[in-house]
Amino acid sequence: MKARAGSRARYNIVTNLKQRGPILVGRMPHRDSVDIGLAHTARSNVAVKRVVGGFAALTLGEWVLGTTVAIHAYPVGGALLVGLVGFRFFPAAVAGLVTAQFADTHRRERVLTATATIRALTSGLVAASLALNLPFAIPLLLVWFDAAAGSAYRPAQATLLPTLVHTPTEFTSATALASHAKSSGQMFGALAGGLLVAGLPIAIAVSAATVLYAASALTTARIRAPAPPASPGVGLRGRLLRMRDGMVAISGDREAKEIVAYACMRSAVRGVWISLGVVAALKLLGLGNAGFGILMAAAGAGAVAAIPLSVLLVGRRRLARWMAAGLLMCGAPIAAIGAAAAGIPAVAFMVGWGMGMAVSDVAAQAVLNRVVSPRSVAPVTGLMESGKLLFEGGACLLAPALVSTLGIRDALVVVGVVVALVVAGGARAFTRIDARAVGRVDVSHLLASVRLFHRLRVDLLEGVVAQLTPLAVAAGQDVVTQGVDDHRGWYLVDQGRLEVLIDGFVVNELGRGDGFGELALLRDRPRSATVRTITEVKLLALERDAFLTAVGGADVPLSGSFDTADVRGEDHAELLARTPLLQGIGYRALAELARGAVVHEVASGTQIVTAGEIDDDYHVLLDGRATVIVGDERRTQLLPGDGFGEIAVLHRVPRSATVLAEENCTLMTVSGDDLRAAVSTRGGRVARMAAAAIADASADATGA
Repeated sequence: MKARAGSRARYNIVTNLKQRGPILVGRMPHRDSVDIGLAHTARSNVAVKRVVGGFAALTLGEWVLGTTVAIHAYPVGGALLVGLVGFRFFPAAVAGLVTAQFADTHRRERVLTATATIRALTSGLVAASLALNLPFAIPLLLVWFDAAAGSAYRPAQATLLPTLVHTPTEFTSATALASHAKSSGQMFGALAGGLLVAGLPIAIAVSAATVLYAASALTTARIRAPAPPASPGVGLRGRLLRMRDGMVAISGDREAKEIVAYACMRSAVRGVWISLGVVAALKLLGLGNAGFGILMAAAGAGAVAAIPLSVLLVGRRRLARWMAAGLLMCGAPIAAIGAAAAGIPAVAFMVGWGMGMAVSDVAAQAVLNRVVSPRSVAPVTGLMESGKLLFEGGACLLAPALVSTLGIRDALVVVGVVVALVVAGGARAFTRIDARAVGRVDVSHLLASVRLFHRLRVDLLEGVVAQLTPLAVAAGQDVVTQGVDDHRGWYLVDQGRLEVLIDGFVVNELGRGDGFGELALLRDRPRSATVRTITEVKLLALERDAFLTAVGGADVPLSGSFDTADVRGEDHAELLARTPLLQGIGYRALAELARGAVVHEVASGTQIVTAGEIDDDYHVLLDGRATVIVGDERRTQLLPGDGFGEIAVLHRVPRSATVLAEENCTLMTVSGDDLRAAVSTRGGRVARMAAAAIADASADATGA
């Protein structure tokens, strides 16, 4: 009846998230599993690869265009013209109020392709206008238009990614990959722009941006994503109302206003540097036309180097102090460049500047999430992001005034000193912010131990914490019930103990730090297990929309479900980690189980397991569809990623249902002995059950 083969060949693990159930998330995995997850997503999910690749090409093109035109602007019109090129961030911020709604009203992959296509045409016109020596006002306006057109890209990408992935873990991996693409794209784009403009005519150098934009459009044009649900879109009025809500939320909140102000100051420093850096590279540091690209590449390297540092911020009690330290690192290197007036030290200083920019940005968002109320997180974050863009664009025009008044060297020193004075003057404010924010730190520690959230940056993790709602449940109550269709979301255990039951049999026990129910945020089918309190418990609950917004970032609020008909690969150990029986087992043990599992094919119409049989295997469906049959009733349809057989393995009882392959299926089968051995090492009541089952099996074998 069961066809087994010894093949360990590669295959695609199909995960269709139209099924809903309380997939259970374990403790913090080994760091290797994080890297493996990112690499696996990058390898196996073709659609995610196209999104990330297209975004990387687009970011490269954006920074090639901005860098080449800014460097060319200085000999044409001096520091003022360089500042006007940097001012492109301002129209981009304003345009974003309108273009962000395209993600609500159009197919997101088409928005990506159309945006990249428009930018390719625009940069081509920039190159043509420069080749024809037209008045610089024409390429300048085209650069502004390019930035404005690009404002539609990130919101569309943020809402597209959830439709292309199959698990929450894959979603966090995809988000991290997109973040890495942005950081590396800015770094290499600025460097490439500087090198191109140094060695080639300006029109040809700018044409590289056209090629990159076109490559981005071709990459995303091949994406096939589900059509979004009909939506009227938020519209300009709705986005203005959100900004108003953000202003109202912080109007009486001293600490929130200070955090937003410091975040905007950071962006203003960045805007000033974008203009001053071009002039400094050409006139002060002796780095030539390629100099600004080299400096920005060094800054990008610093930002990448800060990624491990941002991970260390998770659970820190004094994030505001890290924000202050990051701001000092934003200002001090600029002053040091002015004081040193030499190229090689300037490159080293820019590495520190990039680290300061990254740390201050992450810490500001993280501490803001700790301070404001859950309902205010989204509007306040949106207000802050808009303010950062406006300040960055506007500050680009401040640099020419500083250069004309003080000279480039003194202008750099003054900017750095002013930042240091502002931060020093706010010492009490940073202390006050930390004192207020400390209340959520313990929850941050707790959430960071959950496998699903282990890949999140500290600011995104704090965004999740900000949305958690306390919930007290008495002993003996069902938090979620098998077979019931509810949409209450995901839960984190803060205090107390709970048990997980399938068909009345206990298959696991949950305690502090365990989470359950995240696929209820994503699927539209009844719960597949009951979670019942053993003692009085305190839970932290997270609604679906809040989860998606927090994990997906602040580009747009996300809602809906992960839903795709495409098939993609999934790590075997991650599949096993989501089974109720293996909650809390470490990643290395799960990987060992996966290596010992057998992958085999089952023909359509075959009974995979049969009611009444003694069968000691646990199965995970990798491909195809199967149906659970009890008596003559078809109860549940099993889809790729679903597991079955834990009751027979743990309780040593006959199969209570028949599972019939509705089509040709691929299964991963784990032996009961291996599964019980893994469970018995965990401790607790379920571990004792597993140990008893092992003893029974040994006794049966001896008796035989």
